[in-house]
Amino acid sequence: MISLPTNIPLEFHFVPAINKGATIGDKLMIVLHGRGDTLHSYKVFSKEVNITGLNYLLLNAPFNEMFGHSWYDDAYDFKDKKYSSSLQKLSELIKLLQSHGIPSHNIFLFGFSQGGRMVMDLFHLLDQAFAGVVALSPRVSQFNHLKLSKESSQTAIFVAHGKYDPIISVAESQSNLEVWKQKVTDFQFHLYDMGHEIDVMEIITLRNWLNEKI
Repeated sequence: MISLPTNIPLEFHFVPAINKGATIGDKLMIVLHGRGDTLHSYKVFSKEVNITGLNYLLLNAPFNEMFGHSWYDDAYDFKDKKYSSSLQKLSELIKLLQSHGIPSHNIFLFGFSQGGRMVMDLFHLLDQAFAGVVALSPRVSQFNHLKLSKESSQTAIFVAHGKYDPIISVAESQSNLEVWKQKVTDFQFHLYDMGHEIDVMEIITLRNWLNEKI
């Protein structure tokens, strides 16, 4: 059973692994919502993914909006203060978990939309080996070059996007993902007949991918 530190720097909800099965239950998925949403939407999601032995740490972004929370506004500049602050808090969280006995190679990073951008950029910033990185319908940052260590470049990455996404262009995401494909050994990209959402077929594919990594 995973135990969490008490001083996590963001509002959170912990969903412990109900059934360890053949695992020892030491894997943790950190879950980041999209803009204007809250962690509560992902309580159901954790049940739908339904992975044996996987614990979930659902987070609220630090900035309040009218109907939820955000990781940043509409500015995609790396120097944007809200973006930088969110990235710093997430970095602090990973370091805190590590000091509490949860190594990064036991942590999956998951994010939808804004959250997808944050987990990929957090992985790039920390340059450590994780259990895996999952970005669904992400706003992908534009990096001209990626500097990843040999160890971190072997972290598996799963990205999915909707063909008809009206909010984040799939063409933009695919273009900005090219540098990732060149650097990451185990990189998967999946395209679905959907808009800006999480689809049931997407969850099934993700579940199978996660089961291979646990």
